[in-house]
Amino acid sequence: MTLFDRYLGKRMIGAIFRILITVVLLYIAIDFLSQRGQDFRNYGVPVGVALQYYLTFIPTILFEYQAAALAVLIAGLMVLGKAAQDSEITAILAGGVSLYRIICAPVLVALVMAVGAFWVQETWGVSATSRARQIEDEYFSRMVHDANRAPISWANLDETWTCHVLKFNRTALTGQYVYLHAIEDDVVQEIRANRIYWDENVNAWILEDGRWARFGEDWDLQVDRITQARAPFNEAPDQLFALEQPADTKSAQTLADDLEHAANLGIPVDRYWVDYHAKFARPALSFVMIFLAIPFAIRIRRGGVAVGFGLSIAIGLAYLLLFLLGMGLGYMEALPPVIAAWLANACFFALGMVLLYRTPT
Repeated sequence: MTLFDRYLGKRMIGAIFRILITVVLLYIAIDFLSQRGQDFRNYGVPVGVALQYYLTFIPTILFEYQAAALAVLIAGLMVLGKAAQDSEITAILAGGVSLYRIICAPVLVALVMAVGAFWVQETWGVSATSRARQIEDEYFSRMVHDANRAPISWANLDETWTCHVLKFNRTALTGQYVYLHAIEDDVVQEIRANRIYWDENVNAWILEDGRWARFGEDWDLQVDRITQARAPFNEAPDQLFALEQPADTKSAQTLADDLEHAANLGIPVDRYWVDYHAKFARPALSFVMIFLAIPFAIRIRRGGVAVGFGLSIAIGLAYLLLFLLGMGLGYMEALPPVIAAWLANACFFALGMVLLYRTPT
């Protein structure tokens, strides 16, 4: 690396670090003054829990609200804009060094930022977000869980059984009017029961008040009365309801495993794959943003921090609108999941490359 590479790299890293701290503290201050401060007082939340809540909420600010990518964009505009304003870039270009060589250090910093963001999101981010949601449910949630029982069905339980429950309470994990059936090579089985519930003491689903019918190869019928018995499948509630847990509380691998398992149970999962691909698209935005920062920074040499910050906000809002549009179309299954999640990144990367190619040197 040249002296100028180290110079730009250090300035980029320092600027990103300062901007991240500023954005996180600004968000926390706004959230506390506009909403959570009153909640803390109304619900008597201990100071330690309040501090823990904001600490665990940082990954959401960085990745879901794209503060990390915004920091790269603002830092690129400020650092490269300052270098262009002070004619440092002009002097190096006059010495025969190409623009593409000059921007190597900022691009490398952005790449490291994107990889680091993904790693943090998959490790600390998952556990911190899970804890933040626990605190919200315990102290802030005003939702009243719906106790009304709705039908539910699962297929391929233990790769054999299909289960239908006419009325099921997801909060209590109990259901009424249960029908199970399994078709195998030499036997057809059918279970009808009035009740099913999850017993934590034995880690099993329990059937009550029903009958278990078996039809053999010659259609010989055997019927056993059920007073209370274990259900013939071993999937726990965490597996059956895995998709109801927010995607940001799981790693990409865990989410993929849950989606594959849910698909085997006959649950439609196409829309959930959008969240899986978004786990990669969000951190990658930090790398995309540097290619927008470079051409704008070199073109806009005056205005300093104010212009750079204003331009960053405009680009950030445009990206969020396009990203939410793509995600929405993905949830509606109007776009394939991978395209829905990466649409905004692809458009902004293409725009950045065009502007970079047309940047006067």
